[in-house]
Amino acid sequence: MSGTTIRLSEEAKARLTLLKREGESYEDVIMRLTETNKWVGFGALDGTDTETSEGMEKIREEMRSGFADDIDEDA
Repeated sequence: MSGTTIRLSEEAKARLTLLKREGESYEDVIMRLTETNKWVGFGALDGTDTETSEGMEKIREEMRSGFADDIDEDA
């Protein structure tokens, strides 16, 4: 596998360093943070399957809809 050098400011490197987990490389951090599945690598949903992630998204949308309904009733 070939590599590419990317220049970062000290601030950007410091931010990546804060997000690094034990044993992770900077590449690992970037790959984890740019995963298309937004739940990957974060908290309780780390390593969960797509079905769980989709269920969480559905719950979030239902909650948002309920909040909007409550706001409309109060207005």
